[in-house]
Amino acid sequence: MYQTFIKTALVAGLAMAMAGCGTKTIKPTERKAAKLAAIEAPMNVLSQVSSVRLDSGKAKTNKKTQSTSELQPAVTATGWIAASRGGVLAAFAGGAKLWQVQLADSVTGGVGLDSAETLAVVGLRSGQIIAVDAKTGVQRWTVNLPSASLSPALVIADKTVVSTNNGMVYALDNQTGKTIWQYATQAPNTSVRGIAKPLALDAGTILIGGADGRIHALDAATGTPVWARRIGLAMGTSELAKLRDVDGTPIVVGNHLYASSYSGQLMGFDMTTGRTMFSSTLPSTTKLTVVSNAIIGSSVNGELVAFDRITGAKLWDNNELKYRGLSNPVSLGQYIAVADKQGAVHILNAQGKIISRVDAKSGLTNLQVVQNRLYAQSVNDTVHVWQF
Repeated sequence: MYQTFIKTALVAGLAMAMAGCGTKTIKPTERKAAKLAAIEAPMNVLSQVSSVRLDSGKAKTNKKTQSTSELQPAVTATGWIAASRGGVLAAFAGGAKLWQVQLADSVTGGVGLDSAETLAVVGLRSGQIIAVDAKTGVQRWTVNLPSASLSPALVIADKTVVSTNNGMVYALDNQTGKTIWQYATQAPNTSVRGIAKPLALDAGTILIGGADGRIHALDAATGTPVWARRIGLAMGTSELAKLRDVDGTPIVVGNHLYASSYSGQLMGFDMTTGRTMFSSTLPSTTKLTVVSNAIIGSSVNGELVAFDRITGAKLWDNNELKYRGLSNPVSLGQYIAVADKQGAVHILNAQGKIISRVDAKSGLTNLQVVQNRLYAQSVNDTVHVWQF
């Protein structure tokens, strides 16, 4: 049976037709994005450091899905490494290009980078995983997997961990690319398009978010399951109602683990006791963030919501950005930043009020913060860096 993937961008309703067990047609109905209201007495929070347009590359891209490919630059000590959707992988430092390589296919997952900044890894639409020397761009190895990855790989001491779109997880040797172990989640017939980036919980444990609605903890050395926690729940019997993907990478704050699902469950766990701290409501496919005592997430409908990170009680919500296709929120010290698929980056205060905004001119699907800088790669493959 074919596996069907649904884009979440601004989806309000879905018409589904099935013939036998082979063909499924899913048509998203997009709602009109909220118009942006003028900000009264806006504050200056972000200042542009750089804006670099990557070479478009020669690989053929899928325009229907490129807006949902969350390509991310890998930040280095002196700059960053990024890949364009057209298959160009490049490294920059201080605004200068260090190296550039053209890959054989369009890029769907990347860029993964180890902490020593020696190995950069990307995934291609064909399912190929390519590792290059992060200093020179020289290819180290390549391996063909049965399905593509839509998120950056986790590159740790001796292995690269990749989640693929068919529910498989692979650990590849950093020296050779050979498979060390593999693990299969229970991939449903229909899932939301997207994959959570694997997370190193500690030196011996890797966390995987799955389309089966679970977080899987795997032994880093062997891939053996250590434990699993259900986050997402099927809300009915139709294919749409069964969607329960955990596509946002879980986050860990001290001994507490937080994750959300497409089907609307936001869960907090105490890892010292194994107990569930709370279960709240937030349909989301993006990573959460923490600001002070609040856990903050963006919903699939474009709402930004804050919850008490101990009790799960709702603290505030902001619905001024509905149906704009929000990215993951990130913490900018005392402020919160979230981007949208129209290219705006919105800054909110700790009470959820929008106080500032910058325009990247092209859609943004992911934000990341390293030290006091905000990084984002737009749909037109421009890498933006702001300082706060």
